Order: sequence, then structure tokens, then C-alpha cells
Amino acid sequence: MRALLRHVVWRLGLASPVADLYAECVVCGERSPVVHDQDVEGGPEGWCIAHSGGHPSHRAFRAFVVSAWRTEPDDTVGDPSATG
Repeated sequence: MRALLRHVVWRLGLASPVADLYAECVVCGERSPVVHDQDVEGGPEGWCIAHSGGHPSHRAFRAFVVSAWRTEPDDTVGDPSATG
């Protein structure tokens, strides 16, 4: 039995065009609801303002944008029987 091996180039790309957005209070660690679009009512931006209003000493936040990635073999690989 013979095996034919070849080098394959892999690509890294987005698994989905949708990203998750949320914020986290640096002081207490509480997090906003997760949304999939910016400037959504009840999204991270408004949550930060409301959180500071309820907790005046909580003024620092981390913003997160999380996207899913996936790897795939590059389909442009040449003919495996070609040499050179």
C-alpha cells in the first residue's frame, strides 16, 4: 500500500459574521447582556451608563467583542501528482 502526502496550506477565517458584544465592570465584575449589534437598546453602552448610575464609584469597564473562528484547508492547493 502506498500513501501520497502533500503539504496543505490552511486558512483562518470567521465562522460567523455575527460577533458577540458585552461589557464588564472592572470594579465588581458584573456583565452586561450580550448583543450582536452595536447601539442596541439595552446593549453594553447603555448598560455601562446605567450601572454607573446605580453604583457611582463603578466608572471603569472592559468592552468585549467576541467572534468565532474556524480553520479550513486552502482549496487552491495544486495537483498532488505534480512534481516540482
